Amino acid sequence: MKKNLFVFLVISLLIAAPIFSAANTNTDTNTSTDTSTESNTSNGESLVPDSVPMSLDFKDNANVMPNTFRGGDPDSSLVHCLEDVYYEKHEHSLIYSENANDVASGSNFKSDPNITWTTSKKDADGNYNTLSSQNTNMAHDGGTLYEPGEYQIGNSGARQVDEPTEQVTTLTDTSTSTGTSTGTGTATGTTTAQDSKTVTSNQTMGVLVHDCTSPDLWVAFQEGAGSVDMAASEHELKQNIYTKVLTTMGRPFSSNEKDYEEESYLFVDEGEGSERNKEPWNKTARVTIAGPMFSENGAVNYNSGVVPSGLLDKDNQTRQVHVSATDEKSVLKGIYVRRNVPFIFAAVSVDNGDDRVAPTDVEARIERSDASVVEKNDSAYLFRVPNYPRHEYEDQPNYFFVAKAEDKSGNVTTVKIPLYVVNSNASFETSSK
Repeated sequence: MKKNLFVFLVISLLIAAPIFSAANTNTDTNTSTDTSTESNTSNGESLVPDSVPMSLDFKDNANVMPNTFRGGDPDSSLVHCLEDVYYEKHEHSLIYSENANDVASGSNFKSDPNITWTTSKKDADGNYNTLSSQNTNMAHDGGTLYEPGEYQIGNSGARQVDEPTEQVTTLTDTSTSTGTSTGTGTATGTTTAQDSKTVTSNQTMGVLVHDCTSPDLWVAFQEGAGSVDMAASEHELKQNIYTKVLTTMGRPFSSNEKDYEEESYLFVDEGEGSERNKEPWNKTARVTIAGPMFSENGAVNYNSGVVPSGLLDKDNQTRQVHVSATDEKSVLKGIYVRRNVPFIFAAVSVDNGDDRVAPTDVEARIERSDASVVEKNDSAYLFRVPNYPRHEYEDQPNYFFVAKAEDKSGNVTTVKIPLYVVNSNASFETSSK
């Protein structure tokens, strides 16, 4: 009897199993099932990096020079370029892309990039001093470096990036308005959390800006006559020049004629205002004369004009300025000294490549037409025979004042102007300093 009961129970279970199975497949379409899975690590580690790499460089053009320019080190990472030329800087970083997936898969940018460009210049002690720091929010930038020297150009960026945290798969309700089920659809999408992270990107490049400007040249002339207290030596006169040069950074120290009654000056400098920032191939120099020794009658003469700068060496992009009196429009006709009156001169060069803070001596002399040098009488020059006006003294030698200044980069300033000995014994009536 028990055996028959056991068989009956087994048969009953076999009959009921399909019924329970069918009941489980009858799913209510108004019920969604969440099958979310975490995509970041179980310990909550960020999928967005703290920073991403950046490449930074000058855009190539004819004035971005090779690493070997002027003896540069080919293994150096410095960018070589020329002063006073506009350059475009460019970079690439993932945070400047249009799609944040490049930073982290599944991410979105939550803000525009914050971009700052900085420029620093190396000083004599090897320290970099910030010249500018501009928050432009532009991934490209352009500008001109006006002074020779070593620079650092930096770009720093930051941008808010969403944290990709979960993939979500959702079953959607496709019931009709009457509640009748028309079928079941599946929609899969990405849901990003509200959390975000600031991603940074930074890079600095070294830039060597080369000097393409002929050096400034100062020459002081002084006669020892009348009430003028002539300097005891050229060295003393030169020290006076040094003081004035450092005060004015190579610019003429005055435009007042009264300041030149006892000393006459020849200034050759880069110029005024925009003249100083001309591109190398457009550069000029300003020639300024001041004092009585630039006038045949001894009156104080102050005048200024511009002379062109020429290309000296194409491969090295060096320049030369030559000052002469051959041009009828020239402000400088010559130097006028009086016979039997002693005079001295001193010449100093100033280079914009060292920020005009280190005046140096210049080779200067008086020579004849055959380039033979006129020597001093004791501590001063003295001519006893006039040679001006030239048509009256054709049998007398021609004299020239000659000077040459060359900077460390190879740029040159030269002067060759007539020196006239005037047949006059009149003395200058000037007050003594």
